[in-house]
Amino acid sequence: MSRRGTNTSGPRASGRRRRRRASREGIALLMVLVAITVVGAMVTELHEVTGSAHAVAVAQRDRLRAETMARSTVDLVRLLTIKEPAFRAAVGPLYQAAFGRKPPQLPVWTLADTLLRPFCDTRAEVQEQFPGLRDAKGMDPLPAHCERIVAFAENSKINVNDPLFFQGDRARRSVAMQLFALMGGYHSPSPYDVLFERPDPDGLVTTRQDVVSAIIDWWDPDSQRTFFDPGRNEVSSSGSEDDVYATFDDPYHIKNAPFDSVEELRLVRGIGDDFWATFIEPDPDDPASRTVTVYASGKVNVNESPPQVLLARLCSYAPEVTLCSDPTEAAKFIQLLQTARAIAPVPFFSRPRDFLDFLQGRGGARGLYPMLAALLGPDNPLLFRPITLSRQQRRRMAGAFTAGAYILTIDVTAVSGRATVRVRTIFNHHPPWTPPPPNAGKMPPLGVFHYYRID
Repeated sequence: MSRRGTNTSGPRASGRRRRRRASREGIALLMVLVAITVVGAMVTELHEVTGSAHAVAVAQRDRLRAETMARSTVDLVRLLTIKEPAFRAAVGPLYQAAFGRKPPQLPVWTLADTLLRPFCDTRAEVQEQFPGLRDAKGMDPLPAHCERIVAFAENSKINVNDPLFFQGDRARRSVAMQLFALMGGYHSPSPYDVLFERPDPDGLVTTRQDVVSAIIDWWDPDSQRTFFDPGRNEVSSSGSEDDVYATFDDPYHIKNAPFDSVEELRLVRGIGDDFWATFIEPDPDDPASRTVTVYASGKVNVNESPPQVLLARLCSYAPEVTLCSDPTEAAKFIQLLQTARAIAPVPFFSRPRDFLDFLQGRGGARGLYPMLAALLGPDNPLLFRPITLSRQQRRRMAGAFTAGAYILTIDVTAVSGRATVRVRTIFNHHPPWTPPPPNAGKMPPLGVFHYYRID
C-alpha cells in the first residue's frame, strides 16, 4: 500500500501561502492603525497640555505686568499728591489776584488721570498727544498700560463711622443728623420716602430713624439701641441692639466697633441694594460717586464734596434754614454749585468760613455768591436765597468743615494683553498722624495705607 505524496508546488499550496501572507499583512495594518491612533491621541493630548500651559503662563505673565503697572501708578499718584505744595506755590499769585486771598490746598489728585497718563501709558496713540515727551529717557514702550486713574478725598463724603473729634452722644448726634439729612429726612415730602415705606431684603419695614440707629449701633461700644428724634435732634438709648439681627435666618451680632471698610455697611439692617444705589454708591463704575465714607475724621471738605454732602452737613447744624426745609431751595443750591464748578474747576474756598459766607450771600465783591449774582443777575431764579446763621452757629459749623484733604482713595485699573487688574487703596499723608505702637514714629515721606486691595 503506498502513501500519496504531498504536492508543495501546486495551486493548492500557492493559495495557502497567499492566505497566510494576507493574514500577516492584515495584522500589520491593524497594528499600524492602532499605533497611529495611540500616537495621534498622545500628540493631541500633548498639544492640549502644552497649549493650556502656554495660555496659563501668558495669562499669569500679563496679570503680573498689569498688577505691577497698577501698583506703580498708585505710587505715582502718591508722589503727585505729596508734591501739591509746589503746585500751590506756582499758582498762588494768580489765585490771589482772582479771589483776593491765598489759595487753599489744590486737589491735584483729581487730575491724576490726565497728568500721569503719558507716564503709565506708552502706547503710540497716547504718546502722540505728548510730543514733548517723545525723546525723553525711560519712555520706551511698556507691555502694560493704565486704563483708568481715579483719586478723591475721603473727607468729601459723609463720615458714618465713629468720629475722631467727638465722643458719646455728641458723636452719635453728629452722625445721626448728617445721615437723616442725606436721606431727605428734613424735607417733607421727600423723593426718597418710598424707600422707607416698603419691606427691606430682610422682610422688615425700616424707617429713616431705624437706618440711622442701626448704623450708629454698629460702631458705638455699648449694647443698647440708639434712638434718634429728628424733631428735637437728640439721641437716646434703650433696649438691646441685637434684637433685630437675632431674628434673621442667619443671625449674627452687632460689631460694636468702628467700620473697617465701606463694604461692611452691607451687614447693617435696612441697607439693601436700593439703599446702596441711592445713598452710598449711585454709580458702581465711578468710585468718586460714593457719598459716604468710614475713613474720614468727620470734617467735610468744602471744595471737593458733592453739594448733597455739603447740604447734609449744613442741615445737621441748622435744619431750620430754607436750604434744609425747602426742597426747591435745596435744588437751587445743588444746581448753582455744580454749575460754578463746571465753569471754573478750581477750589473756591480757602477756609471753611468762605463757604459759610457763600451760604449767607456774603464775601464782598470777590465772594462766590456775589460773583455769581453779578454774572447771572440778582433776580435770576437759579440763585438760592441766602440763609441766616447766628454767630454761634457759624462758630460751631466752622469746625465741621475743612478746605484740605489728607486721606485719599486711589483707584487704578491697568491692562496687559487680556489681563485687567484693579488696585484700590486708602492713602493717608497727614503729617501729624503717626502709626500706632509698636510702629510709632513719624509719617513716612509717601504716607501710609489704611486699605489695600488687588482685584
